[in-house]
Amino acid sequence: MCQLLETILVRQNNLLNIEFHNARVNYSRKALFNATDTWDLREIITLPDQDPGTVYKCRFLYAGNVEGVGISPYTPRNIVSLFLAVSDDLEYAFKFSDRSSLDDLKKKHAPDPDSDVLIVKNGKITDTSFSNIAFYDGNRWVTPASPLLKGTKRASYIRNGMLTEREITPEDLHGFQKARLINAMLDLDGGQDIPIGNIR
Repeated sequence: MCQLLETILVRQNNLLNIEFHNARVNYSRKALFNATDTWDLREIITLPDQDPGTVYKCRFLYAGNVEGVGISPYTPRNIVSLFLAVSDDLEYAFKFSDRSSLDDLKKKHAPDPDSDVLIVKNGKITDTSFSNIAFYDGNRWVTPASPLLKGTKRASYIRNGMLTEREITPEDLHGFQKARLINAMLDLDGGQDIPIGNIR
């Protein structure tokens, strides 16, 4: 069975949003490996001394057991456009470290480094190749109700009321003003806007 990956934002020597990362890791371990114990990543991951002014990305690899931890400075990607890509057979309900199917889709439909795919499955918008997505309708932020992967940051925003879930089709896009990408490393607040006109 494939190795899984958890990507965690490290800021000022703290693992952020850890409640939601713990929940996803333990859910995945139980579903895929029949694990009965519960992990707390704060007890497993030891952070080295770091520059508190630098943002870091922690890559936590696991299967039935811990398989590796890596920490490196984080540089965000500058995505300015999205290309709709239909893939009805794509499955990514668990955060596997093997992303070849997602990478292949991006290479085919959005090869430029400043672009990405916006994946459509069974007529519904899901995610980009590396993030969940939120759309602004002039009043509130909305996220697709049927993502490929239920991200940790997405879950926290839904809980605190910053995001509302709803099914979104490509035909619905004209009703929004802009989009923002969200994942463990990308916040909704202060995120980079992608104009709806840049989704095609």
